[in-house]
Amino acid sequence: MGWSQRAGSQTLEQRVEELVAFCQQEAPGPLILAAHDWGGPVAMGAAGELDVRAVVLTNTAVAKPQSVSVPPLIAVARSAVGLTCARTPLFVRGTSHMTDRSHREALNAPYRSAARRSAVADFVADIPLQPNDTSFVALERSASNFEALRSRSIPVLLLWGGSDPVFHDRFLADLLTRAPHADVHRFADAGHLVALDEPIGPMVTRWLDTHLANGTITLAESANPAAHIREPHEPTSMHPVGEDSTDFAVTTANTFSPITTALMERASDPSCAYEGPDGARSWSALNAAAERIARRLVRHGVQPGDRIALLVPPGIQLLEAVHGAWRAGAVVVIADSALGASGLRSAFRSATPAWVIGTPKNLLAAKILRMTPGAGAFSMGRLPGAVDLSGSALRSNPNEFSLRLPNLDPDSAAAVVHTSGATGPAKPVVYTHAALAAQRDVVREAFTLDPAHGFISSFAPFILLGPALGVPCVLPEGDVLAPAELDFDQFADACRSSDSDVAWLSPASARTIVRTANGRQVPLRLVMLAGAPIPLALAEDIHRVTSAEVRAPYGMTEAMPVTDGIGAMNRVPWGTDTGRALSGAEIIIVPFREPRLAQVATGCWGEILVSCPWMRSGYDRRWGVDESSTIERDGKLFHRTGDVGAIDDQGHLIQLGRVQHVITTATQALPCAVVEQSIADQISAEVAAVGVGPDGAQVVVVVVSGTGSLRTADSELTADVRAASPHSIAAVLIGELPVDIRHQSKIRRDVLAESAAELLAGR
Repeated sequence: MGWSQRAGSQTLEQRVEELVAFCQQEAPGPLILAAHDWGGPVAMGAAGELDVRAVVLTNTAVAKPQSVSVPPLIAVARSAVGLTCARTPLFVRGTSHMTDRSHREALNAPYRSAARRSAVADFVADIPLQPNDTSFVALERSASNFEALRSRSIPVLLLWGGSDPVFHDRFLADLLTRAPHADVHRFADAGHLVALDEPIGPMVTRWLDTHLANGTITLAESANPAAHIREPHEPTSMHPVGEDSTDFAVTTANTFSPITTALMERASDPSCAYEGPDGARSWSALNAAAERIARRLVRHGVQPGDRIALLVPPGIQLLEAVHGAWRAGAVVVIADSALGASGLRSAFRSATPAWVIGTPKNLLAAKILRMTPGAGAFSMGRLPGAVDLSGSALRSNPNEFSLRLPNLDPDSAAAVVHTSGATGPAKPVVYTHAALAAQRDVVREAFTLDPAHGFISSFAPFILLGPALGVPCVLPEGDVLAPAELDFDQFADACRSSDSDVAWLSPASARTIVRTANGRQVPLRLVMLAGAPIPLALAEDIHRVTSAEVRAPYGMTEAMPVTDGIGAMNRVPWGTDTGRALSGAEIIIVPFREPRLAQVATGCWGEILVSCPWMRSGYDRRWGVDESSTIERDGKLFHRTGDVGAIDDQGHLIQLGRVQHVITTATQALPCAVVEQSIADQISAEVAAVGVGPDGAQVVVVVVSGTGSLRTADSELTADVRAASPHSIAAVLIGELPVDIRHQSKIRRDVLAESAAELLAGR
C-alpha cells in the first residue's frame, strides 16, 4: 500500500506472517502496536505471537457485528473490485474525501495508475464477508487475539472517528464487547481518517505516560517473552471510562439502597406522586407501571447492563420508562432535547444503545434520522415494529409477572447523562447506581424535602428526583424548553394545586415570576436557584414573592449538588455565595491553570475542584476528557469543574464564573464576576465582561444588557461604567446578551467576546 513496492496479492494470513517475521527479526519487543483500518486485523493477528505490551487502534474492526450490514463503500467496491479499485480511482478518491481537502492530494498521490492501485484491489478483494471467503478463518483468529488482550492484561486505547461512514459506532460497540477494559476516546466530528482529522499523537502520549506511571504498561524486556505473552492473569485496574468505570464512591452491599427503593416502598400509596401538564399519577399507579415495563423489557431480551436510549418527553411516561429500565438492570441514556435534532443524533449514536424507548412520534423521527441504528424499539403507544409499553398492552400479559428482575449492583453503570452543552460541547456523563443512591441521600438530608408536600421544578430533568426520594414532584404548565416563560400565575397555580412547599428554579424562571407577580405572593418554605450564578438582587426578589428561604446550591451535571446553597442572600464583594460543602463533599481551590499545585489561601480565587461520593464515574467514551478533568490529590479523585471561585473565612464557596471566561490582561487575570458586580450594582443593569484580544494581552470590554444588536454605548453610559469599576475598561457596548437554550440564564460570553471583537476591530 502507499508508496511501498508492489509484490503481488496477499491474504490476511500472509500479511500477519510478514508482520510477525519482521518484528521477530527487527523489533522483538516489548512492542506497542498501533493500527488503523485493515491494519487492525493484521496487527491483532500478529499479537498472539509477539511480546505486546499495549495496543492503540483507530477506526477498524476484527469482525462484522451481528445484524450490521456491510458498509456501503465496501459493498460497492467488492461488487466490482477491478472497476472501482484498480481501473478507476473511485475507491481511492472515496477514501480521501473522508477527510479535509488539504490531505487529499497526498492520499491520492501513490495511486495514480491502475498498476499502483492493484494493491488496493487486492486488499479489498481479501476482506472476508462470508465463512467460505479465503481470509475468514484468519479474521476470526484476529478477533480471538483481540479478545485475549483483556486476560493478558494488555491495555487498549481506541481512538474513534464518530463520523466514519465505514467503521461507524456499532463497530466500536463490537470492539468494546470483545475488550470491555479498553479506554476509548470518540471524536464526534472526525471521520474514517481520524489521525488526519484530530491531533491524536498528544493523546496517545498522555495515555502511554499514564499507564507507564501506574505500572499497567511495562517496557522492560522479559527474560522469557513467550511466557510473558501467553500466561494469562487478572487485568489491572486502569480507571477506564464508560461501562467499566471505577466509581468514586465506596459502597458495600450492606449499605446500598437502590435508586428504585423509595418508589417501591410507596407501592400501595394512592396519593399523588407526580403532577404536570400531562396529568397526574399516584405512587401506586407509577410503581405498577414501572414494574410492568421492567418485566416487559426483560421478556423481550433486555439484559443487565444493556443501554436504553430514552426518547420520552418529561412527565409521566419519562418517570415510568426510567424506573422501569432501572428495575430491568438497564443503563438509561438521556440527552437534553435542547441539543436539537443534530445534537440528539450525535449523543445517542455515540452511546450505541441496544434498545430505545420512545413515543410513537419520537421513534418515527429517530428512525428517519437514524439516531439509534440497530436498537430494538419499545413504544409508549402502539407503533408497528415496536414493542408496546402503553398501559393497556402492559396489562394484557399476566405471565410476565413470573419473570425475575435482577438485583442492582452499586458499582454498575446506571445512566449516561449528556450535559446540556450550555458551557461547551455536550459531554456524556456516566453515573453508577452507587452514585445515584448517594445523590438521593444527600439531597434528602441537605434540603429536608417533605414526602407529604414535595417540590416544583422548572428544570424538567429534576422530576426524576421525585420518585427516587419518595417525594411528590410537579412540573408547572408551560414549555419545558423555555423556562423564562414560566410566569407567576403558572407557578402559583402549580404550588397551590399540589401543596408543594419547595421550588427548584432556574434564574430565568425566577426573574419572570418576580416580574409578573405584581405585588402578589405565594408562600413557600424553600426556593433553590440553580443553573447559573445567582445575583443577590434576584435572590432578594424571589424571597419577597415567596417569603421562603432562598438557597443557591453549587453543582453541575458531573456532581450535583456540592454545596448547601445557604448564603444566596449574603452580600459579598463579588460573585455568588453558594454556601458550605455538603456532608461527604470536599471542595478545594487551586491556582488558575495550575490544578496540580498546592491549594490557594483562604479568600484567594482559583479553579474549583470537587470530590464527593455522588460524582460521575467518568465520561462515556471520552478518555481524553476524563483524563484532563480528573485530578488525584492525596489519594482522592477530584473533578475539575471548569469554574473559578474562592472559599471565604466562613467556609463558603464563592462562585466567580467559568475558567474560559477569565480575562487575561498583560498584568493580571480577572474572573468575569470580579469585573461585573460593582458595575451592575452601580448602574442597576445586568452586564457581562469579556476579554478581547490574544490570551495574556486581552483588554476588558463591558457589555450592558439592552435590546437589539450589539453597538457602542453612548458617552454617558460609558462614563458611568468606567467610574463604577476599579479596572481599566477598553470599551463599553450595549445590546442583547446571548444565553444558553436549556437554562436561558448562562450568558454565552464566548459568543459575546467574538461579537465584540468583530465590532471593535480596527477601532
